[in-house]
Amino acid sequence: MSREVPEEIYYECAKCDDFTTHEVLKGRIGKASLEGTFRCEECGNVFSGTIKMPRMCKVSVIISDGPVSEKTETEIEEGETVRIDDEFFLEDGRRLRVCSIDLGDGQRRKRAQIEDIKTIWAQQFDVLNVKVTVNDNRKSYSRRIGAEPDDEFVIGHVLTLPDMECYIHAIKARDRLHSKGSVEAREVVRIYGKMKRRVVPIIEFEDEDEEDIEF
Repeated sequence: MSREVPEEIYYECAKCDDFTTHEVLKGRIGKASLEGTFRCEECGNVFSGTIKMPRMCKVSVIISDGPVSEKTETEIEEGETVRIDDEFFLEDGRRLRVCSIDLGDGQRRKRAQIEDIKTIWAQQFDVLNVKVTVNDNRKSYSRRIGAEPDDEFVIGHVLTLPDMECYIHAIKARDRLHSKGSVEAREVVRIYGKMKRRVVPIIEFEDEDEEDIEF
């Protein structure tokens, strides 16, 4: 959510007499403006000038990374709406996802304007721990694998775990249970697989959150 010189802006073109997309050929960000040279992608008109930009609002962020919490802050454009499950990057490059929005005095909202927000509660979102349940027709085994938020899991594909391989049979996502297609890791609640083969002797793990489905 930190401010950088954008690659494009939506701005009124003097020749087109309409708002169009402009490529930012060069620019420099000020506190409330963008000074630079811009080219209209509709007519090709190039002009230099200073464009007023929304001011930046500082907001506190509490990051949860497993059992550890960290307090920091970030800047967000005035007027921007923040929603639960929004993803953003801190200035240090860490990727976060919004878990809760605190307006102060115990008020929590699923969405709010940045001007009204006291604290954003977020989870580190660089690498996810995806839950996997594998069934071999006799019993089920619970595992966790690391994945980046953009990684896709495809029904019917082979999933390789440290001690076994399985065919992805179903994926429980945040919206519903999927029996075909693919699901991004950011949406996955649990992957269900059918055993293909054991790679090494299987080690038993307990998973208190495990849920069973019919295979």
